[in-house]
Amino acid sequence: MGFFNGLRSEKAKGLAYLLSGLFLVCLFIGWRFYNARILSFKTDNVSASSESQSSNPVSINIPSIGLTLPLEESAIVDGVWQISYKGASHLDKSADPGETGNMVIYGHNKTSLFGPIRWLKEGDLIEIKNEEGALYSYRVVKTVITTPADIEYVLPKSEEILTLYTCTGLLDSKRHIVLAKRA
Repeated sequence: MGFFNGLRSEKAKGLAYLLSGLFLVCLFIGWRFYNARILSFKTDNVSASSESQSSNPVSINIPSIGLTLPLEESAIVDGVWQISYKGASHLDKSADPGETGNMVIYGHNKTSLFGPIRWLKEGDLIEIKNEEGALYSYRVVKTVITTPADIEYVLPKSEEILTLYTCTGLLDSKRHIVLAKRA
């Protein structure tokens, strides 16, 4: 009898190790899928809003929430929106400061990055500085919480508008959008 008890114990350990290994593999696959869609909208590309020779934005300042961050030019690569880990990202195919069109700026939902944009309200000031040192001021006109499938907010526009966004909701399943117009 002692032999069979030892055998059951070894089988139980083996099964536990196998199930633990399968769980870790599934967890890794889920993590890879989650990371691939962080901050992405469900679109492969956003077309350029203008072809002029303008100056890229290099920093964003939002006095009402005490947020000042550097901006990096970022692109959509294989359907995944590249993102800065040190500041916010300016979508390279979107408008630049002072241009007609939609200037799209996005960042991680972290307290030290773009998380505080959730506290912006209508009328708050947003300042964007470009490579030449010119300062462009915008005022918040609307905030929205939407899904990654709702790409309306990141598409090119016929007027000058600033669109800020970050993730929000359970497992970052939603997008927090801030729309601002030139002050």
